Amino acid sequence: MRVLVDTHTFLWALLNDHRLSAKAKQILSSDTNELVFSLVSLWEIAIKIKTGKLNTIGSSVAYLRDEMAAYGMELLPIRYEHILQLESLPHHHNDPFDRLLIAQAATESLPILTADEKFKQYDVKVIW
Repeated sequence: MRVLVDTHTFLWALLNDHRLSAKAKQILSSDTNELVFSLVSLWEIAIKIKTGKLNTIGSSVAYLRDEMAAYGMELLPIRYEHILQLESLPHHHNDPFDRLLIAQAATESLPILTADEKFKQYDVKVIW
């Protein structure tokens, strides 16, 4: 199964956070799943590191590329079609990064691995 991994899901996995669900751990560790990580999430992490809101993972997103490789993650770029999808989304979620992740999941027909309950208000499959 090809799965889009939400930002917090990846961070929780890296930090061995107790909030990571058993299902999420299973999906992240299985060799049968194709994990996708969005450029949007790297952008979000870079901003949070720079503003001091995310000190637990270091001072740069540069090392995350190696962590993504360890999980076998594919990097999903931001495409024009994602932005078009974003325009048509109802405004259930205020976070611009999450809204773009939702648009990407919808456009690419990907389930998204997230604990964020607001994602369920959209026409995307949520796994947690």
